[in-house]
Amino acid sequence: IIHNSKTDAILRFHPWIFSGAVKSKDDAIKNDTLVEVVNERGKFLAIGYFTQSNIAVRILSFTPIESLQQLFEDKIKNAFAARTTIGLTNNAKTNAYRLIHAEGDAEILTVKENENLFRIDFITGQKTGFFIDQRENRNLLATYSRGKKVLNTFCYTGGFSVYAAKANAEKVVSVDSSEKAMVLTDQNIALNGCEAIHESVTSDVFDYLKTVKKGDFDVIVLDPPAFAKNVAARHHAIQAYKRINLEAMQKLEKGGILFTFSCSQVVNYDLFRGAVTAAAIEAGKNIRILHQLTQPPDHPINIFHPEGNYLKGLVLLVN
Repeated sequence: IIHNSKTDAILRFHPWIFSGAVKSKDDAIKNDTLVEVVNERGKFLAIGYFTQSNIAVRILSFTPIESLQQLFEDKIKNAFAARTTIGLTNNAKTNAYRLIHAEGDAEILTVKENENLFRIDFITGQKTGFFIDQRENRNLLATYSRGKKVLNTFCYTGGFSVYAAKANAEKVVSVDSSEKAMVLTDQNIALNGCEAIHESVTSDVFDYLKTVKKGDFDVIVLDPPAFAKNVAARHHAIQAYKRINLEAMQKLEKGGILFTFSCSQVVNYDLFRGAVTAAAIEAGKNIRILHQLTQPPDHPINIFHPEGNYLKGLVLLVN
């Protein structure tokens, strides 16, 4: 049962119900129980899965359902139709895309993305084993990489590195603190025949950037994991974004290009841009925004669920 004063978000089709909105529940309801959500007068509001956490219910449907199986079949069909509309199915250049904007697992396999090959570990890799949400942004990096010295930080499986190398960069350096990530990066670089111009460095990115000399790189990619998983960590995250962008800006000569990202859901675009702006002011750099980036259309954003707009990126010209 939801407090009557807390039903507005549900009526606006927000897919999450927070624990503070729950007035009462049956004692028999445990984690991952499918529940019917009603208001204090017993009026139906939604159906979803309950968890004993800040997000108490993740809604599956705002209308009554007769068959859970049919509901999922319809959702999958609709998702596939949407990916067909945007040209991702039966695509000769790309055979990896997100069918359902949620997590899943499978096995190690090789996929093709814009003619680039990647070995993916779906079982033990982070999240889905490969961050497909950066597909279009990696492709954009390729257009800035020809003849350039490119640094890819927090590289994970080397997605940005492969695109830069295949675009005939002069040199590509990939940095990550995870030894396992660097093994995957090296495998993906080799899979695409780019070993000659690539160097892997296992290091903390903040520490590595301190060793970089101004002008060592023409293009720098900052694609860190989420610096904040919750609101309590947001202030610290904003300071971290400022600090790492400051380090990168200081290492680029005039005309350098910085690709910088945040996937922290609790750090919205304005906060992220503010952190980057603060870094530019402290660095004394004249910065121009060339592109404002987000996730691709196979990671659609529900208009009633702004939290789904998690990936934010800027491509900056540093002068």
